[in-house]
Amino acid sequence: MNLDKLKPTWEQFKVINAMDEMDESDILSCIEPKKQEYYFKIPKRIAQNALIFSFLIMTLSGGCSI
Repeated sequence: MNLDKLKPTWEQFKVINAMDEMDESDILSCIEPKKQEYYFKIPKRIAQNALIFSFLIMTLSGGCSI
């Protein structure tokens, strides 16, 4: 992405908002979305779906035959 056209506007914005002491990398790290860890959510979803599925099977088939 070419950001050369935005440099004068960015410099003016920093001067107006007194952000001269902030580094560009600090600003970009605030804007950048955090990476989510999906490997913890998948087993939780599988367990929840299995529990709900087994509950529905037991209730819709006439109950548990213990």
